[in-house]
Amino acid sequence: MIVKKRTILLCLLVMLWVAAAFIALKSRAVKPVVDMYDLTTAAAQNIQMPVFYVETDRKAVALTFDISWGEEMPDRVLDVLKEHDQKATFFLSGPWAKYYKDIVKRIVDEGHEIASHGQEHDNLSQLSKKAISDNIQSAHDILVNVSGVSPKYFRPPNGDYNDLVVLTARELGYETVIWSVDSRDWQRPGAGYIVERVSRYTFRGAILLFHASDSAPDTPEALPMVLANLKTAGYEVMPLGELMNLGTPARDDPRGRPESELPR
Repeated sequence: MIVKKRTILLCLLVMLWVAAAFIALKSRAVKPVVDMYDLTTAAAQNIQMPVFYVETDRKAVALTFDISWGEEMPDRVLDVLKEHDQKATFFLSGPWAKYYKDIVKRIVDEGHEIASHGQEHDNLSQLSKKAISDNIQSAHDILVNVSGVSPKYFRPPNGDYNDLVVLTARELGYETVIWSVDSRDWQRPGAGYIVERVSRYTFRGAILLFHASDSAPDTPEALPMVLANLKTAGYEVMPLGELMNLGTPARDDPRGRPESELPR
């Protein structure tokens, strides 16, 4: 009799435990992994990808420079651009812009476009939404304060992105822009290599990547020849914002595509 009562009591306890666990699971709030992040909407609008080039009927390209460190190359690049009456877009990191305010002022005064290269030079795809937002917003506040303009374009450090990076930047008012032709100047390959590479792979609507940092010492020497080759080939060279106004932002990555498939 005692064993039977114990068995019944044990069964009741097990049933109570199962019921409590079920109620706890039912009542637990299901929280989204990321606020304001809807992959379905993103896919439908095709906004989860950054811009790589611009679909345009004009034979035009955007000249862009990243700057995250150094003070010698920025001025040398600006000297070349001034000599050739060429305007470009400069993606500036927040810490660099805060430290080199005079160079930022020169960039603005000489008619170039300011864009954001973020704050810390981290791979943003590895960070949380809040960390991504903080990175972009911190750089934005500095750039607005130093340059007096509000940038519209954002290039993530190292060109590293995922859906979350692109959508978070968009929530903060930025269009994420990568590139379609990398000059590879950051590898210090020599001016001749840079000129040959850019001249070979440039296509209609392309966004060209250069660096005006001290880590790319070949850029000032290569730049005059790059500009001459492109203009001889019939290309208009302009800042990113001007190119974006000539067509539709293209979000399919052309890098590595056969040359025959590029819009010449």
